[in-house]
Amino acid sequence: MFILKKILAAFFLPPGLIITLLFAAAVVFWRRKFRPAAVVNLALGMLVWVTCLVPVSDALVSGLEKGLTQPDIKGADAIVVLSGYGDRTAPALQLQRRLGVPIIFAGYISLSRSFQDRENFYRLLEGWGVPRDKVILETKSRDTLENLRRAKEICRVRGFRSPLVVSSAFHGKRILLTMKKTGFQAGLFPVDFNVVGRTLRYTWRDALPDARAVLGSSQAANEYLGLLFYSIFY
Repeated sequence: MFILKKILAAFFLPPGLIITLLFAAAVVFWRRKFRPAAVVNLALGMLVWVTCLVPVSDALVSGLEKGLTQPDIKGADAIVVLSGYGDRTAPALQLQRRLGVPIIFAGYISLSRSFQDRENFYRLLEGWGVPRDKVILETKSRDTLENLRRAKEICRVRGFRSPLVVSSAFHGKRILLTMKKTGFQAGLFPVDFNVVGRTLRYTWRDALPDARAVLGSSQAANEYLGLLFYSIFY
């Protein structure tokens, strides 16, 4: 009963429900002799199923995280944190406390809309042991390219020569490419590894659709598309 319950839940709740509906549509079209439509729905169902699998999500993320290592932090004179998803802020603050250098938060557009939000942000950082005079807020850039361009300009104006860019590991390769494209001389300090460094063990449940896998696959796909786009257009 336990296994049956898990299978039913996987295929009758999102995202598995989408797969079930596509397969059901394929059966209906096949019985009504609409064979091309049946094949299309079956193929779409299989594609959605694959993107909902944890091993597939892990493989996609692993491709982004492999080859990234944390550099020697000796001599770093600033820390740059880019806005975005992933757990990068806490490791960046820990690094700042170790080094005692200024920390630049790039792309924090939401903090430009409210003085109170900025004050709350400063208080939060002070609670982490980061003094206000060590914090530099950049609130105009909208994506990775703009984040790094503005961070580069801040470092130039302030005389920072050896900054470290702290980022979630799955975002690291796009950051390295963007720094190369923009001529930003900085080290990448990857954190928040999701797959690399973990011991992965899979069970029969990993053959079932999983919403967490959808999130991982979509984030990885966004990074791969970003790498392709930046390679072609910048």
